[in-house]
Order: sequence, then C-alpha cells, then structure tokens
Amino acid sequence: MEKKNNMLRVRFSDTEWERLQQLSKSAEMSMSELVRNHLNKVRVRNRTDEKKRVAMLNRINANLNMIARWVNTHKEAASAIEVVSHLIAIEQEIREISE
Repeated sequence: MEKKNNMLRVRFSDTEWERLQQLSKSAEMSMSELVRNHLNKVRVRNRTDEKKRVAMLNRINANLNMIARWVNTHKEAASAIEVVSHLIAIEQEIREISE
C-alpha cells in the first residue's frame, strides 16, 4: 500500500457531512477510504470541449431542420439522392464529434 503523505482539508455542509457519514458507515469504510475510492470513479468533463460539442450539435440540428423543411415544402420534387447525401454529411459530422 502506498504511503499517504498529502492531506486535503475540505469543508462540508451539515447535509453533505451526514450523507458522507451514512455512506461510509453503509460501505464499512472510513470517510477517507470512501472519498479515495470514489475519486477513481469520477469522470471529469472538459467544459470547453463540451461547449464545442454542444455548438456543433446545434449546427447539425439546424441543418436537419432545414432539410426537413425543404423536403416538406418540395415533397414532389424532393430528390431522395440529394436528401440522403445531406444526411450522410450530417452523420459524418456526428461521428467527428463522437471521437
């Protein structure tokens, strides 16, 4: 077991403190063990990346809405090939966001 040389002092509200005590008791761990255990399970999101993803998804949504409006307006003239090509382009954008 690795020696623990560093200490962090944290303030909790009464509600948070009670919740931490309950969790540590039910898990049969010390509060320190519980916090260390949960530290490895937390996924921290990069807010800048998230904002970029949301902006890109909003643009994609706008593109989908334009395509839907065009198809609804030009039902008889709607070329399936043209619509499918736009949808493929949108699918590629979504895949880029996912990476």
